[in-house]
Amino acid sequence: MKITAIRAYQVDLPLHEGTYKWSGGNSVAVFDSTVVVVETDAGLSGYGEVCPLGSAYLAAYANGARTGLKELAPGLLGADPTQLGVLNRRMDQLMRGHPYVKSAIDMACWDILGKASGQSVATLLGGTYGPDFPLYRAISQDAPDRMAASVAGYRAEGYTKFQLKVGGNPDVDIERIRAVAAQMQRGDVLVADANTGWRQHEAVRIAHAVRDVDVYIEQPCLSYE
Repeated sequence: MKITAIRAYQVDLPLHEGTYKWSGGNSVAVFDSTVVVVETDAGLSGYGEVCPLGSAYLAAYANGARTGLKELAPGLLGADPTQLGVLNRRMDQLMRGHPYVKSAIDMACWDILGKASGQSVATLLGGTYGPDFPLYRAISQDAPDRMAASVAGYRAEGYTKFQLKVGGNPDVDIERIRAVAAQMQRGDVLVADANTGWRQHEAVRIAHAVRDVDVYIEQPCLSYE
């Protein structure tokens, strides 16, 4: 089996809440996604996707993904998409770094391997451990009372794990954590994700101020140091 074409499609994914906000004043109103289709001479096609969260969250951005795919794809024509190790080494030879660019092609080739072998990708990757799994629901950064008010609606949708976006003014973040924590029920999980938005002394002060709250603090500062 050989790859005969690699196609990329830009897709806008609108947000149900309108915007998604996190630390540093960052926000997105639309997820700019790229869907990749890998076609083969066997009539099988595989599908993958890369959807960075804007350009300020990680070292990945949507236009970069599409530009990288233009650079990478021609060198993969004729390759066997079912030889995943060989294919990934080939991508690394063609392009140093930029794993997010390669990820959608990798996904699509796993899809082809699953179709060719008659197995799910989950089985190929080691199997499943249950019919489903719980998801976290992110709570976009907002005023403390509005963030707390959103919990009931998300719980009605079946969520019991909540990740509130903090990383702004320390005093307001303390209010956010306490307001949302007051809405938690037995068995709920609460995470306060600062997205590296606090300085060290701010993170220490906030952790001390909410020491009586059952909350995980995620990515408080820019580095472990």
